[in-house]
Amino acid sequence: MKLSNLNFPLILLLTALLSLAGCEADSSGSGTTANGTEQFDSDGDGIPDNEDSCPNAGNDGVDADADGIDDACDGETSNQDDIDGDGVLNGVDNCPLIPNPDQLNTDRDLYGDACDIDSDGDGVDDKVKNDDGSYTDTGADNCPLIANASQADRDGNGVGDACDTDADGDGVPDKVLDEATGQFSVLDPADGGDNCPLEANAGQEDANGDGVGDACSADKDEDGDGVVTGDNCPSVSNPNQEDTDSDGTGDACDVDMDGDGVDDKIEIAGNFSPKLIGADNCPYVPNGADQAGVDGVGNQTDTDGDGVGDACDRVNDIEFACGVGEQFTPMLASDSQIAAVASVDESACLLPALGGLLCNVSNEGNVIDDDLANFATIQNTNLLGLSNVSLRVAATSGFAYPGQNVIGVSIAEAPQLVQLGLLTNGGLKVRTLLDGEIQEESDGQVGYELDLLGISGLLGGDEVGFLVFQTSKRFDSVEVVSGGFQLLSLLDEFNVHAVCASKTEVQVP
Repeated sequence: MKLSNLNFPLILLLTALLSLAGCEADSSGSGTTANGTEQFDSDGDGIPDNEDSCPNAGNDGVDADADGIDDACDGETSNQDDIDGDGVLNGVDNCPLIPNPDQLNTDRDLYGDACDIDSDGDGVDDKVKNDDGSYTDTGADNCPLIANASQADRDGNGVGDACDTDADGDGVPDKVLDEATGQFSVLDPADGGDNCPLEANAGQEDANGDGVGDACSADKDEDGDGVVTGDNCPSVSNPNQEDTDSDGTGDACDVDMDGDGVDDKIEIAGNFSPKLIGADNCPYVPNGADQAGVDGVGNQTDTDGDGVGDACDRVNDIEFACGVGEQFTPMLASDSQIAAVASVDESACLLPALGGLLCNVSNEGNVIDDDLANFATIQNTNLLGLSNVSLRVAATSGFAYPGQNVIGVSIAEAPQLVQLGLLTNGGLKVRTLLDGEIQEESDGQVGYELDLLGISGLLGGDEVGFLVFQTSKRFDSVEVVSGGFQLLSLLDEFNVHAVCASKTEVQVP
């Protein structure tokens, strides 16, 4: 056979095929099938590339939306599917992977009770999430569906006082459960309720007929909190008997609540007030000298200098940022999870008869619109704390923010903030509310003091100042209040751009 008679294109094709076969045989990502042939497995997960829906990512074995693409590389789950088969489409299902047709969501956060490790949002977990995505009840929270951070259990029966219809275990109920709402309400003694709900008194003796049982009458219950036997603060009302350091002295009358050797209160003639100088910068978390080195935090360390110790500070003020797409996001009307509304309360302003002094909020709608450069203006002429005006931003969607949070009020630079000392004498406050009830306030009594960051934190691309307030209780509304005691204020005026918070719990860094 002459060389000229060979089919050169055919020879080249055969050579190329042999080369490819050789490369496949040498590939480190190959695998051997049952018939002995070699196949590629680029991600090394045991699934040949030609059968792998995620050839470049190790499969986790879950295909939640059943679209044939493993969740390991599926960037989209269709909102029109019903992954868990509970009759609620993924897009609106508050537990898309756990069947919960009732969609119960006790703490009104982003997660239904079926997939929320802390269903009532009180900071005490009642479930753990397993490796397979399921949840197991732990029984750790003695009232899993009623917020009770203190976990007080007067009769020691494992059911917290907040959800125990007979808190003192004397056989006489003090509360009644509304099956429709799952809430408890106090049962009046006139209707058969316990006249001493926290003191066992099965006989319900009431010698003077005042409706208060002899077991907790005024001559026995000095502080009127309903606790006589074993009251850990006998002269200070504290019905929940919180005792952070478990030293037998309740938080309400313990000058060092966390027992770290740094006081947070002072006692004067039996009354307890917050300590103003040298106070514990983490009153509920031990961080005194003898805790130095624990988790790298101790001895009142405060890296960002905001007055809140690192051991309990949920945000680094130097790095704080608020904006769409950030952890801390503005409360906006356009945010379907929040559906924020803004309102003004001028009912406590000085009377017009006093010269028509300024006391108002203008353009309140600007604080919740998408233009983050817009602002609402608060003006108040205050005399001896007689004039108060407030701007409230509230979620109307039914959503409640988790308690472990940080609120950032975006505020324009205003000389009055420094000039009038608004942050130190109560002239400016931030408070949280839930269902219209005040939860915490930056007045030094509940929650932490306000912290003015100055220029920091990007909001819509513009640098602004932030008033930061750290919280511990759930809320659905935030209120900025101008007022409080001041000798004289010719005019307090400042601009509020937005109110920011995290939709998920903020952990200590």
